[in-house]
Amino acid sequence: MKKQIVLFCMILCAAMVANISSALAQDMEDPYVIIVEFTFDEKDADRAIDLLLEMQAQTLENEEGCFVYDVLLSEDDPAKIFIYESYESEAAFILHQGSSYHKAIITDKISPLLKGSKVTKVIPLNQEEEGIMDEEV
Repeated sequence: MKKQIVLFCMILCAAMVANISSALAQDMEDPYVIIVEFTFDEKDADRAIDLLLEMQAQTLENEEGCFVYDVLLSEDDPAKIFIYESYESEAAFILHQGSSYHKAIITDKISPLLKGSKVTKVIPLNQEEEGIMDEEV
C-alpha cells in the first residue's frame, strides 16, 4: 500500500515538474486541462467509481475555477477510469489539489486502490475568447 501511495505522489510530482516547462510556453492564466488515467483491480473498480463521482460532485460544487470534471469509464477495460479536468487556470488547479476533499478522497482513499495512474496535460485548441471551451466537437 505504501508503494502505491509513493507511486501516486511520484506521478503527481512528475506532472508538476513537466508543467514547469510547459509554463514557459503558456501563461499561468491560460486554461489548464489534464486527462488522468487510473487503473484498478476489477474488484475495486466500483468503489473507485463511487469515490471519483464524490470527488466530481465536491469539485463542481465548490470550485468556481473548474469548468469540467468528468469521470469516464473505459469501454474496453472496466478497471480503467479516466478523469477529464478543465480549469480556468493553473492557479485554479493548484487550489483544487489543495482542497480538503482532494486529500480525503484522492490521497487517502483512491491511492491505496491504485494499480497505476498516468497524468497527461493537454492544451485546448478550440476556445472562446473568455477562455471557456466551445461545446462543439
